[in-house]
Amino acid sequence: MSLPLLPGRTCGGCVECCRVIPLDLPELAKPTGQLCAYCVNDAGCSVHEVRPQTCRIWFCLWRAVELSDDWRPDRSGVIVRPDGVEDGVITLYVVRPSDFLGSMDFFATVAGWIAEGVEVALSIPGPVGTYPARAVVTGWLRPAVEDADPADFLARTLRALDRLGEHDFQPDGFETRYAVV
Repeated sequence: MSLPLLPGRTCGGCVECCRVIPLDLPELAKPTGQLCAYCVNDAGCSVHEVRPQTCRIWFCLWRAVELSDDWRPDRSGVIVRPDGVEDGVITLYVVRPSDFLGSMDFFATVAGWIAEGVEVALSIPGPVGTYPARAVVTGWLRPAVEDADPADFLARTLRALDRLGEHDFQPDGFETRYAVV
């Protein structure tokens, strides 16, 4: 799925997708959670002009939806994934827990989505080379949303992330291969 991007919003130094997205292409393969060898930390892709099509069209929703700059994945620790949006599900891939999860911005935005009937899923990475864990948590978060209780919302979010951490992470089976020309 390709959404129109917000004008003037660029990845900048954020390279989170270059780490978390698994790739198994003829010209580029890397396990989930491994930083792409073509990626320069805090700068971006060193083969940007000839990068694979998959890399050209995949963008987190921070690039396409009106979210504050605090939501940029390298700042927030959260990648808002585009997959599932067409089915009414927003997946919050928590790369690393941060203070952002306890912010009013996070609470108000996610509570707004839930109030509008959008399903919300949380996801976390496993060890390098394994698929992430993911669960729809709308029903679990709803009581805190209905009570307008950010503290309970944060506690429920953190409990859900802890439970996801108990997941039996499955290997992705991708062998590293770099051949972009």
